[in-house]
Amino acid sequence: MTRKPAITPPPTDAAAAFETLRQEISLQRAAIQGLTAAKEALPDYSLTLRDIASRLGKVEEQIEGIAEKPAMRLTPRTITLEIHEALMSFRADDSKTLGEARDTLARTLGHVEGMIKQRRSTDEQNWWVTWAATGGLLCGMFLSLVGVTLWA
Repeated sequence: MTRKPAITPPPTDAAAAFETLRQEISLQRAAIQGLTAAKEALPDYSLTLRDIASRLGKVEEQIEGIAEKPAMRLTPRTITLEIHEALMSFRADDSKTLGEARDTLARTLGHVEGMIKQRRSTDEQNWWVTWAATGGLLCGMFLSLVGVTLWA
């Protein structure tokens, strides 16, 4: 900080003027020497500053590396769109799977229904054959009786 000298009235003779000038110059010399001594007393921060600059450079590289990752380009909108597309894809797959399962179930039920109808048809046919055989047996016995009665 510089100090302003007090305003003094101009001296009247040359010797007094030189003495005033000498005092001002000695004050300036003392101030400059004090600044130089203060500057020499300051620690040298150049190594620390280089280390900080180096670390900042590494941090910047890491931040750039992170910024280049695909996840950093994602926004809530893009994430929402990707989720929607994935859901639509899965829904289409589910719909296809359900359709195939429905068709398989219909074919299987048709096959089972055909087997039941065939079984009913077989049972019905067996019923008719049993009744026809029973009727034929009864008719044969009746005719035998009639024939034995007539022949005797």
